[in-house]
Amino acid sequence: MATWWRLCVCSLGILLLAPCSLSEKFSLIGSPHPVVGVVGQDVVLPCQLSPPARLSSMDVQWRKIDPGFILIHEYSDEGTQDLPGEGYRTRTELFLREFSRGNVSLKLKRLQVMDAGAYQCLVRNPEWTQEATTELQVAGVAPVFIDVLGPRGQGIGLICRSTGWFPKPELQWVGKNGQNLAMEIVTDVTQDREKLYSVVSHVTVTEGEDNGDISCIVRNGLLETERQSAIHLSGDVFPRVSPWLAAFWVMFTLGLIAAGACAYLGYTAKRKASQKKHSKEEAKLFYGRSPALSPIVSIEMCELGECLV
Repeated sequence: MATWWRLCVCSLGILLLAPCSLSEKFSLIGSPHPVVGVVGQDVVLPCQLSPPARLSSMDVQWRKIDPGFILIHEYSDEGTQDLPGEGYRTRTELFLREFSRGNVSLKLKRLQVMDAGAYQCLVRNPEWTQEATTELQVAGVAPVFIDVLGPRGQGIGLICRSTGWFPKPELQWVGKNGQNLAMEIVTDVTQDREKLYSVVSHVTVTEGEDNGDISCIVRNGLLETERQSAIHLSGDVFPRVSPWLAAFWVMFTLGLIAAGACAYLGYTAKRKASQKKHSKEEAKLFYGRSPALSPIVSIEMCELGECLV
């Protein structure tokens, strides 16, 4: 009877102490550093039960903190439910075969910019509950293309395009010596509905030290990676001015100046002749009306260089 009583007391003590011992024995670990994923690709948000084990009657929840809690994925031993949250269908997955090793990480597929943020991993059973948090950062990279726009004055116009970057990228034009181009550069950065950035940059390269390989480099600071495109410009592609054409324009300009001078001189001479004719007609008219004054008129007209007899 005493033995049976001791067994009952020990069993009761074990049941009372089980939650404390289980809580002290297991811990849940997320990622101590932000996890970086790339737009359009898959990423794994780590969550590990330590020491590795599978708890009985276990529930697993993944939630996004935004700023409240949005259910991303839920698993429950009861009824073996394994369901994604609303709006995340076909995009989330748990590694069920890894539960025996304590791995309750979440795979998030086909990343979008809006997926960036803090995520909470919650594991519980009737005797134990633990949480771990992991931060997800999302980055985007894209190909870079250079096109030739053609002659622009005495140089060649180039345009650099790239679409699908996040966060906002940095762009630079580099010459054959690895130095930034000294020409004027016009760059425009826009953002679409999916929060991805597009960048367009124009530059006119003139013939000189920067001839050769011209590169357009677009850089993602979060991933510390870059994409670039290059084009080779030889001296033959730059606009040339023919010496005969230059001589023609010089002669044409001189001809215009000479024609203008002749026209001015002709107009001046014609104007003087018209004035003389007008004065002569007035004098004749005056003389015809006042014969007694003819000597005075004659003297005045002689002073003008036109003598009337």
